[in-house]
Amino acid sequence: MSFLNLKLRRDILKNWTQFFSVFLMSFLSVLVFVGLQGAWGGLEKSLDNFTTTSNLADSWIYSTGFTPEDIEKIGEISGVNEVIEKTQIKVTDVRDDKRDKYLSLDTYSKENLSTPFLAEGDRLPSSEEDGIWLNKEYAMENNIVLGEVIQLNYRENKVDLKVKGLIQSPEKIYYTGMQEFIAPNYSEYGYGVISKKTLERDFQYKGPSNVVEMKNTKKDIRKSIESILGAKQIAYYNRETLNDVANALDRVGQIRNLSYMFSFIFILLAILAMYTTIKRLIESQTKEIAVLKALGFSNLSIGIHYASYGLLIGGGGAFLGAVASPLLSWFVLNTQKDMFSIPEWTISYNYTSLVVVSIVIFTCVVSAFLASREARIGLPVLFLRGGSTKSVHSIILEKVPFLWNALSFENRWAFRDAAINRVRMIMGIIGVAGGMMLLTAGFGMPESINHLVDKAYNQDFTYDKRLETTNFEALNDEFKGQSVQILPARYTPDDGYNRLLTIISEGSYVNMKTKDKKTVSDDGIYLTNGFAKRAKLKVGDKVKVQSSLDKNHYEFEIKGIITSETNQGAYVMQKTWEKAGGKFTPHTLLVGTVPSLSDIKNSPNVETIINIADQKENAYAFVESLASIFMMIIAFAILLVVVVLYNLGTLNFVERARDYATLRVLGFHKKELRKITMIENLFTTTIGWLIGIPLGLCFLDQYVNTFSTIHLEYTSYIGTLNLALASLVVWGCSLTTTFFIGRRIQKLDMVESLKGVD
Repeated sequence: MSFLNLKLRRDILKNWTQFFSVFLMSFLSVLVFVGLQGAWGGLEKSLDNFTTTSNLADSWIYSTGFTPEDIEKIGEISGVNEVIEKTQIKVTDVRDDKRDKYLSLDTYSKENLSTPFLAEGDRLPSSEEDGIWLNKEYAMENNIVLGEVIQLNYRENKVDLKVKGLIQSPEKIYYTGMQEFIAPNYSEYGYGVISKKTLERDFQYKGPSNVVEMKNTKKDIRKSIESILGAKQIAYYNRETLNDVANALDRVGQIRNLSYMFSFIFILLAILAMYTTIKRLIESQTKEIAVLKALGFSNLSIGIHYASYGLLIGGGGAFLGAVASPLLSWFVLNTQKDMFSIPEWTISYNYTSLVVVSIVIFTCVVSAFLASREARIGLPVLFLRGGSTKSVHSIILEKVPFLWNALSFENRWAFRDAAINRVRMIMGIIGVAGGMMLLTAGFGMPESINHLVDKAYNQDFTYDKRLETTNFEALNDEFKGQSVQILPARYTPDDGYNRLLTIISEGSYVNMKTKDKKTVSDDGIYLTNGFAKRAKLKVGDKVKVQSSLDKNHYEFEIKGIITSETNQGAYVMQKTWEKAGGKFTPHTLLVGTVPSLSDIKNSPNVETIINIADQKENAYAFVESLASIFMMIIAFAILLVVVVLYNLGTLNFVERARDYATLRVLGFHKKELRKITMIENLFTTTIGWLIGIPLGLCFLDQYVNTFSTIHLEYTSYIGTLNLALASLVVWGCSLTTTFFIGRRIQKLDMVESLKGVD
């Protein structure tokens, strides 16, 4: 075996350029999977550590006010273990006259379930302590430091509070401030905690507590809460429905699905690269194998020798991929740090990483062993004479004379060669189709998310500003626009979650369309596609609605399914709602470019202003948080496609070198040989490309669906330009390979290729 080991070292040094592709494929396969696995595993562990150490509540109830009897009854619900009440208010940070800034303030004491992480400061507030504890990100964005005094406005009451600490709350890991935003905007929206004494003395709050946090083992207690609170209930959330928590938990699954889906294609194409590279080496060493057999080496020892190529090269690539994977894991996590407020970030791996590393190494070893099979089991004398002879037979096309006779010699050759070497052709088709799948998904995912933003804020909603108020009648008299009321509601039947109910008046700023391109009208209720799909509801079904602040149920017929990606729930016109018996009490007015911003700011009736331009910018910030991951996938996909297609093309040349030399001796010009090569490659590429397009679109659709949540419904979308770009990369790689093979034909040594017995 020492002789074979010496041969192994010499072969690797001599053919290192060929082996580098195998090394690269195993390296990339492990790097992508393990790197992404470390990222989502780390995010999951970081979230779990934070929510566990901070004792995050399981459920939250928002109400117009809780009485002691309410708290007692809620505590008696089956599965509820602990109930703690607190108060939440919305205030305005008036330090900056240029931009409105808003804070959500919760009362805090040691009795609270969810305990914020103290990033800076001596301690969290006691029930009697003065001051405010702001969230760390808002303070950083607005250059607020410990000890600084900030001025807040609550119902025309201005309050000066000293910043005594910076915190990160487990209840607000992904804090957007308003449901109209899909990504955090810490420059304008923040949160904080204050003592109950500060709330009552400084803010002059005299009302009851309005938030309850609970520890409960039973998942769905919505009906029990409704029966206790009735019209006082505003909303019920659990960890899966509270946006500020759910979006963080959902991101773990999104990155996990990304790692599994892309790694599957990566490993599939890597297998092709490994097999073709080893096969190419074997083709050039058939005589050496014959000599080894003639010298007495057994088939098994020769097979183990060539399997060791896969073990050494593939194992080395897999090992280095695993070693380098923490760099990729941290790269991915760093792209998420602006989105999620977590005190400590870490990366984490589990047994699946070891399984994938083992699969890649095993694949390399088996590929090398199988690639040498033909040479190992054959008689030495046959390979010393120039290799085995393949059986030739007529193909189906030859049985159609008028078609066969119309083909040129080069085309006949290409079809016959494809029929004879079916495995090689199938491998080429899989390589092209797999590359097209990867690139379609890589280019299509960011475009799909951008399409969501463009559709939502250029087509579905065309207002310029959203005005929020508690005195709607006065606001509506002052400014003209479209009235909107948004309420959490429970639907029967549903998918187990409360959804938003959006009630709209007549106007031109809400323009959602159904699947059959119809607008929302007065004839019934309209469900968003994501909600309808999850709840298994369709047009014509009846659905009952119980909204917050209302103990009655209202039944509607579903008249349409809306293709809206945001605010998953239902839409109903004001007339339809009032006809069913509901009360229309809006707090939102949508307006256009008129009135001016200065007029709006001077109005005492406006509490909050949301510009659609800010919503767009916020949504694009969300896209930007994922852009680096998508670019990484595209870069790896292009590299993989280049290596796989080049390997397949080079293998084709090695296998056909004797055929090319024979044709050259028979009088064919090199130009004609290059034409044959081009036809064969174009044939394989065309089939693979045509198969790859629908597979790529299907793969993109499945991939995009993994990003959908109960709040957002992503739909796959790839424009002609990006599809053409993906096709251009695949065709460019294929044609470049054809060009290089053509150059190798120019340098073909006919004597060496045709030489038989040494």
